[in-house]
Amino acid sequence: RRRALIEYLIREDFSRYGFKQVDLNISGDSERISISDDSPIIISFDISYASDYKEDAYTWCYVDFIINKPNIEIPDELKGTFTRYVDSKHKRIFWRHRMLTRIIDMDMAVEHIIKTRDKLLELLNEYDVEL
Repeated sequence: RRRALIEYLIREDFSRYGFKQVDLNISGDSERISISDDSPIIISFDISYASDYKEDAYTWCYVDFIINKPNIEIPDELKGTFTRYVDSKHKRIFWRHRMLTRIIDMDMAVEHIIKTRDKLLELLNEYDVEL
């Protein structure tokens, strides 16, 4: 159910904002659907986790905002907002911000996700992180 909701969200809502599905190409233990609008941050929906959150777990999803450039340095002030995401297969480190989002109210979810991504981009620019 969660996969179907996310696929619908991407097809019907995110596509209106110029987002397209992309291959994240990061090895990991979770199933993901990722999208981008050519911004330095990829939005990735973690389909595997959050299923134990509540009885209506399929309506919740972890959303990762992944800086698409590996092995970059970020200032200490941003560590905590962003955490490391290790791609052990390809020996790369990405930085990500993770949040739990209720995806059943699709318009609100899309707006919240895009606003969060934009705030993260502003923060990275404020600290002159080279993207």
